[in-house]
Amino acid sequence: MTRTTVDVDDLALDAARRELGTEGLSETVNAALRDAARRRTLKGFDVIRDVDGTPQEVAAGRERD
Repeated sequence: MTRTTVDVDDLALDAARRELGTEGLSETVNAALRDAARRRTLKGFDVIRDVDGTPQEVAAGRERD
């Protein structure tokens, strides 16, 4: 794990701590980073969800492009 010095907005930290149910600074920052990465991954599923057709039709369309 990387150890670093960073200035943290106390109000944002408190809000994140309440939202995430965490206690310490490190726990809160790590949980927020994991949550941000998870949200990024889930955004990719929005694209998949909005595609019409069967997986085979989608794959065939990709091959034509």
